Amino acid sequence: MGEGAPLRTDRLVLTPLAVADAGEMVEVLSASELYTFTGGAPPDLEQLEERYRAQVAGPATGDEVWHNWIVRLADSGTAVGFVQATVTRDAADVAWVIGAPHQNGGLAREAAAAMVLWLAGQGVSRFSARIHPRHIASQRVAAAIGLKPTGQIDEDGEVVWELSPVQSSG
Repeated sequence: MGEGAPLRTDRLVLTPLAVADAGEMVEVLSASELYTFTGGAPPDLEQLEERYRAQVAGPATGDEVWHNWIVRLADSGTAVGFVQATVTRDAADVAWVIGAPHQNGGLAREAAAAMVLWLAGQGVSRFSARIHPRHIASQRVAAAIGLKPTGQIDEDGEVVWELSPVQSSG
């Protein structure tokens, strides 16, 4: 399930994550309000390079695959966020972040939809996301890509949202 080629939408290009992206992404991820619901703080360049090295290397075990893309504006190539998926067999746990200056324009929805469509083409049929119960913007993105809240709460107090394969009746 390689992701060597960028994913394209009308307004975006999702490029596979590289450690070199940290220099540009440190600014994208610098707004403290991005961490209101997820916790933590904006990473510095060294922290982000370390995180990206680990993400590019992938998981230590062979039972899951990590996919990480930088979300860029198609017209300028400017990085505006990221999307990512942890895939285990036919299931993917997905996430998205768009930098504060670029929020509220549908970019997260567009990027997440492109990622889910690509993953579905790779054989993924079940999708999930974990979303803070007060993070309305992420809930809207999840709903727009077909996920629904399950009522299940994970160990971090986030609601699990899921999209399962449609069963054909026949």
